Amino acid sequence: MNILYRNSSGKDVTHSSYSSRQTFKHCPREFQLTRVHGWWSKEQRAATLFGRCIEAGLQAYEENHRKEGSGIECFKRMWNDVKLLPEFDKLIYTASEGSWDQLLGTGQQMMKLYEIRAPRLPITNPLFQQKLRKKIFPGTNLDALENVAILDILSFPAWDHKSLPWQPPVPAGCDDCAVRWSCSLEADGPKYEPCPTHRTRELIIDVKTSGKDFPSDLVALDPQLAEYAWQTRIPDVAFLWFVKRGHSLKKGDKVSTLAPAGELWAGWEGFVIETGEPDEAGRMWVYLGSWDTLQKFETGAKGLRGKVRDAFISNFLDAGRAGGSITAVSDQDVTKQRIQFAAARLTEEEMNDVGKSVAQTTVEMVRAHEMDFYEKQPGVRFPNEKCNFCSMRWICLNRPEERDKNLSKKGEEWLDGNYEEDNG
Repeated sequence: MNILYRNSSGKDVTHSSYSSRQTFKHCPREFQLTRVHGWWSKEQRAATLFGRCIEAGLQAYEENHRKEGSGIECFKRMWNDVKLLPEFDKLIYTASEGSWDQLLGTGQQMMKLYEIRAPRLPITNPLFQQKLRKKIFPGTNLDALENVAILDILSFPAWDHKSLPWQPPVPAGCDDCAVRWSCSLEADGPKYEPCPTHRTRELIIDVKTSGKDFPSDLVALDPQLAEYAWQTRIPDVAFLWFVKRGHSLKKGDKVSTLAPAGELWAGWEGFVIETGEPDEAGRMWVYLGSWDTLQKFETGAKGLRGKVRDAFISNFLDAGRAGGSITAVSDQDVTKQRIQFAAARLTEEEMNDVGKSVAQTTVEMVRAHEMDFYEKQPGVRFPNEKCNFCSMRWICLNRPEERDKNLSKKGEEWLDGNYEEDNG
């Protein structure tokens, strides 16, 4: 029987995933060291744990029929459990994450913002963490090899939802039905019945947390979403992208409101025009307005100093509030956290191309196993600096002291085959 590789526990692995192929394509030697030999970095980043807690909060909110606060409570409970981990004191935080306490506030604001945005998102009757398997070479000598994918969300929104790429109205006949993909999933996979009214479409949504905005106009080029489309033959794919920001507020920051204020509705997006001084209770007023208002403010204040500047700011804010172009909001009711939603519809040709790419990489993985040769593909200079950030570099550099300090082979149960599942 053909296998992809034999892991460090001596078990034959016959299934791959997006993440395993990405590692192999990035550097076959890194794939060998991690997936085959079982080395892993001792570094534990808070971002991974935080992302899981956000996804759990999102799922809890939806599965509780969008009960107010249910997502927030689930996130808080799981994030508090992070403190119980043996490696808690060694967690690594990025600048935008700050600390465990800061991420606690970040997560609560994200969950609140999701509650506000959810009614306008194409998330309808969602199914979470759907595990699918697909033969890569059915009916050949490599028939045993499979691809495994776990969909964060499979949703069934209206075919004409405003957040999705336009498609023509669906005729009544099943031959041209946009949800015919439901009938073509693998026999051993989940079954989804097509909508009898032919008024919904299937949508794959991948949930991510990041410190950077996603270039939403490029979503159709994302390779992970493209693989999900090929795996399921569902052409509509999307990202639900949670962006982590800090909590300090200053002029020019882009923010969202978490509660109605004046003429602003919950979820309104705009900019900080100016901030006030904190009061005795620590509450600070934040003055919000549009981009145009911010530009007028900065143009008018440019070059002013001292009392003249103070007088201009006071008059500008008073006039703006009186005219409705500026609203004063408590700093507790605004957030710099962001939620992006971006969707794309792939063509049959694009999905077929992905399948060919998966097949090609899989053959290369089989060949590497059979020859017991995983090529080292180093890169140390711009723009190919992958070795600079690779935790396996100490092995490639033959530095056993640094290797033992930064890497471990303990806990090899993560290589029992289940690790190959793509958890995003």
